Parts: sequence; C-alpha cells; structure tokens
Amino acid sequence: MRTVAVVALSFVLLGSTLLAAQKQPQASGKKIEALFKTAEIPFTSSEEGSYVAVITVEEGESDSFHVYLSSIGNDPNDEKLQIVQYYFLLGRLPKDTPIPIALTKQIAEWNANLSVGKVIVIGSAILYTSSSWLSRTDADALAQDAVLGHYLSKSLRKEVAPYLKP
Repeated sequence: MRTVAVVALSFVLLGSTLLAAQKQPQASGKKIEALFKTAEIPFTSSEEGSYVAVITVEEGESDSFHVYLSSIGNDPNDEKLQIVQYYFLLGRLPKDTPIPIALTKQIAEWNANLSVGKVIVIGSAILYTSSSWLSRTDADALAQDAVLGHYLSKSLRKEVAPYLKP
C-alpha cells in the first residue's frame, strides 16, 4: 500500500512538473497578463513564462500564488488545449525530511474531499493547485479562481502545520 501511494504521488508530482515546465506560446502570455490587469491582480512575470501574483480579499489579507501556462498535447499553440495552473504554498517540510506517511495519507484524504484542486508535494514544498482552461478563462474567472485558491489554502495551511514540525 505504501509503495502504491508513493508511486501515485511521484506520478502526480512528475506530471505537474513536466506540464509546468513546457514553454508557453507568446500569445497566451499576453492574454494572461491582460486578464491579470483587467482583474486588477498585481503580478510579476519571469523569463520562463511563469507569474507570481497577489490576491487581496480583505483589507490587510492577501496571498501570493504562482501561475503557469501550459498545454496538453503536442501543439503548444492550440488554444483549446492550453491550461492555467495556480499554485499556493501551504508550507515546507524541513530540509532533507522525507514525506511522513501520515501526511501522505492526509493528502490522499484531502484530495478525495476537495471539490476543486488538489494538494501536492514538490520537493519539500506542499502546495494547493488548481487549473482551468485558458480559452474559458476571463478576468472574473481568474479572480474567482484566485480567491477560491486563497481561502482553500488558508484553511489547508492550518491543517498542514502539524506535519511541518521537525
């Protein structure tokens, strides 16, 4: 059972990492930047095409998150197959610490019960992630995804905290 959980988790991590690493088409980058501006979500972009944005939901309550554009399939220019991926940091495991079995079980339980998104581990980072089709995303949908990600992450951070202690 433990081997199956580790293999399944490794597959999820590898798949997410590979999708995020794909080079995005320039037109898609311009579209997501326009959506950020229209939604009034401040952001910065990196050379590899990812974004760091900040969603503010109440006065003094904000959350930063990462956004990656990627595509499914062999043609990165096919707009129907481009996706927007949102990543919110929930916490980090202490350096060189394996993922506790109890945390792996808890992540499986969270993922079974989350109606949107999933919890993943990449390296030592524990993340909440969700995605949407870029072709169906407008500024309102982007803002709603960011707000939903913020509130889910805020709740999940409290539940992740006990697993982060050395």
